Amino acid sequence: MAKGNKFLKTILRDELILAVAFVLVVIFGSRISSNFLDIQYLLRSTTLYVELGIIGIPFTLLMIAGEIDLSVASTLTLSACITTVLYTKGVPMQVLCVACVVFGALLGIVNGLLVIKTGLSSLIITIGTMSLFRGLSQVLIGDGSVGGFPEWFNGVDDWMAFGVIPATTMVFLVLAVIFSFILSRTYFGRTVYAIGSNSKVAHYSGVAVEKTKMLLFAMVGAACGLAGLFSMSRFEMARYNIHSDGQMDVVVMVLMGGTAFTGGKGTIWGSVIAFFIVVMFRASMMLANFNDYYQKACIGLTMILVMVFSNIIENYRRKNHLS
Repeated sequence: MAKGNKFLKTILRDELILAVAFVLVVIFGSRISSNFLDIQYLLRSTTLYVELGIIGIPFTLLMIAGEIDLSVASTLTLSACITTVLYTKGVPMQVLCVACVVFGALLGIVNGLLVIKTGLSSLIITIGTMSLFRGLSQVLIGDGSVGGFPEWFNGVDDWMAFGVIPATTMVFLVLAVIFSFILSRTYFGRTVYAIGSNSKVAHYSGVAVEKTKMLLFAMVGAACGLAGLFSMSRFEMARYNIHSDGQMDVVVMVLMGGTAFTGGKGTIWGSVIAFFIVVMFRASMMLANFNDYYQKACIGLTMILVMVFSNIIENYRRKNHLS
């Protein structure tokens, strides 16, 4: 019986489930096109979604702490729109490169304050701010697009690190290393897990629960600001509807990476691997000439399946004491 439990515990590990998902996506993509397995094609594909991957890094910590932010795509857009409007007013882009990240952090703090001070679910609050931030973006720049950025600023997706890896993808990986260290090797990381496991126990143990959550919302917002900066450079413009459903990709990535929706469990590297799986899945759909509506439907279906599958496995683990 013990051997059977050990075997089940092994095959139900999040890493193995991710590996199976990876293999399935590879099979699906390679059947569509032989170009799918071209490394350069896949690396270039990461630049299309790396902004969302960057957001997913601190988003993982936020979800481990038992909170969620569904306004991330709108925060990205509003940060970019504020930055763009200020640029048209004559503020130097060098200054705005830093300011855009700050704007994102401030919007994250708004979310954090609303969640903490009202006591309402972060799910409910950020659904509201998702619409609010998107609407403010449209108020700022209207229905069209605004560009005209300096030549040196545009085309970040063409910048390469070591001549091979897209620079934005390298930024994503560097952030993953930093946040993985923070989560697994520092007191702050341990408090994040403690809050997600049981915030009341963490509070009575001396953990500054509210301050930690506020910092996490600010970190997610700052990542949105950085992602907004990259999107401005990549598209060479700002629009109110860029990444309009991006929060879905972020949530799918983090949940697929093994982070529990209820908090207390998750890893950065699980989210990183899941990001590449989502990128490959998206790339395969583009090769199959799926239009944007089909892609959104597939991502939505994937999110439902991931949540249902994760819940079934987690319940089975608890029932059979395999955690």
